[in-house]
Amino acid sequence: MEPMAKQLVDAHQSGMYQLVRSPEEVERAAKDARLALFRIDIGEAHNKKDFLASVAKALSFPDWFGGNWDALNDCLTDLDWLPTKAGYVLIFEKSEHFGTAHKEEFDLATAVLVAAAEYWKAQGRPFWALVAVSKGWDSGLPTWPT
Repeated sequence: MEPMAKQLVDAHQSGMYQLVRSPEEVERAAKDARLALFRIDIGEAHNKKDFLASVAKALSFPDWFGGNWDALNDCLTDLDWLPTKAGYVLIFEKSEHFGTAHKEEFDLATAVLVAAAEYWKAQGRPFWALVAVSKGWDSGLPTWPT
């Protein structure tokens, strides 16, 4: 197993980070680690509703998803409908617009994703939320991989 895959399977290292490698590298490592990977394009998200819809679509949220931050947390800490149970990697792509133009919503989304990562960490299951950015924008998150 390659070094990045080994990091991905370590639940104690998982969390929310700004990605400093290509999403394709992470995708290959997640496959090697047998983790479920979801690439979520939030480039067209102009508000909370758009962001939540992007996540719900990518992760095939159940019909009971309520379209609010609490419901996002509920779904992210459940995930029983997904076939892979070993762990999860979410890559948020084209994040600059949402992260800068909708900073308050980005910060709320970050809080929910960090809480979900902590929940899964306590279960011993890796959960990664990775924000892919172009050069020049800093999300304010710690970077990964280090």
